[in-house]
Amino acid sequence: MGKLLVVDDDQALRRLMHLELSDSYEVIDTGEPEHGLALALEHRPDAILLDLRMPKYSGYELCQTFTSFSRTQTIPVVIVSGEAGAQTKEHCKQLGAAAYFEKPLDFEALKACLRGIVKPLRHVSRAEVRVRLRVPLKLRVRMRKGMSLKRRRQQRMSVSVVFYAAVAGRSPFIPS
Repeated sequence: MGKLLVVDDDQALRRLMHLELSDSYEVIDTGEPEHGLALALEHRPDAILLDLRMPKYSGYELCQTFTSFSRTQTIPVVIVSGEAGAQTKEHCKQLGAAAYFEKPLDFEALKACLRGIVKPLRHVSRAEVRVRLRVPLKLRVRMRKGMSLKRRRQQRMSVSVVFYAAVAGRSPFIPS
């Protein structure tokens, strides 16, 4: 069973979505847009249903955040909004939304869309490539009263070793 995250300030619509979609999906919902990103990171849903007009944050900002953040950019965002118009739909598409549905919702069309979106994008890799870099790091260690020059060098050395190990993905205590 797939997971859906619903981010909408309208509690009645969230309940209705839960009732209509819970037979096929595990539905996680929030009325707080600021909790949407945290829930997406925690639960890793298969799709996000997002309203555009909410208090504090706009759905546009949240859509752009979801589609640009590396941990959530592979999750399709489906806009569910009361706003009509070709310009709004085009703007959402430019922000990375996978689909756009106007309220009142046609749940059969929404379910068909979700079936088409969720499975094909399940194992898509990120848009950008992650690269590991080895960066020389020069640190300054403050001299404390009574600290010898030898001790200062030891501290600098241990910090460099731990940093190198973190960048290289190795434990500094296990020889390779």
